[in-house]
Amino acid sequence: MATPLSYCTVTIRPPTPFPYQLAAIDVDDTLVGPEKTISGENRAAVNRLRSLGCRVVLASGRRHDRMMEFCAALGLDDFAISCQGARVRHVRSGKTLHSALVGPGETSALLAEGLARGLTVVIWLADGIYSPALTPWAVSYYSQTGQDPVSFRARSDLDGQPSEKVVWVGEPAALTEADAAVRERYSGRVALTRANGWCLEFSALEASKAAGLAAIARDGNIPREAVLALGDGYNDVSMLSWAGLGIAMAHGHESARSAARQVSPPGDAGTALARALARIFVNSPTKSGA
Repeated sequence: MATPLSYCTVTIRPPTPFPYQLAAIDVDDTLVGPEKTISGENRAAVNRLRSLGCRVVLASGRRHDRMMEFCAALGLDDFAISCQGARVRHVRSGKTLHSALVGPGETSALLAEGLARGLTVVIWLADGIYSPALTPWAVSYYSQTGQDPVSFRARSDLDGQPSEKVVWVGEPAALTEADAAVRERYSGRVALTRANGWCLEFSALEASKAAGLAAIARDGNIPREAVLALGDGYNDVSMLSWAGLGIAMAHGHESARSAARQVSPPGDAGTALARALARIFVNSPTKSGA
């Protein structure tokens, strides 16, 4: 006599809909690795995000113009968050959603005081980075930031200009003294950041990647919990904290890793973004709506 067959029920669950509608990605040391190129793995991960219906925007400390090569390389036709959130501008139309500049009066005051203290003053404008004196510190500033060259412009042309930020550059001891003298006086007027030992940055109070990202989310009626942010540096902390999910790169600054809810798996810095996104692609559909 044949043994009766037994049956079991297998439940097949459909893929979970992708929960993020907007992703902000830092450029240096997140999208691009040490060679300043986008790896094939990172490019594929960004394409996967977009195929899932998630908008992708770049968020960088670079000026807007210096971000365009990366937007073009990825085929992004959206807003870009530049100069650490001082500007949010569309890459094609030029529409501006957010602008947080150091006012003309503050720029002039910071220019005058920095020069009076014997420091090199570097001013970020929309069309470039300038200094009224191309000192060795100005050259060092460019070599360390590796983004825009610092060009000469007469002090009279820089006075009274709204700026993306004003930077004092010089000997660490002189900057420590300057920081202690001016921080309280400028409190509530501009934000001060001691990025490293040899420069002190002054920016508008609302110039942050979080403010820029929030402006894009509001414009698109995207809830905060549906926003993803990925970065590695101290200037990414605000957006990593603000986003529904912030992911820091494993090689990133301690402040970024502390602010994020997740950290990418360790490995090659040039593909950290791809590893970070691989975790959230689990159970996601292959294509948007699939």
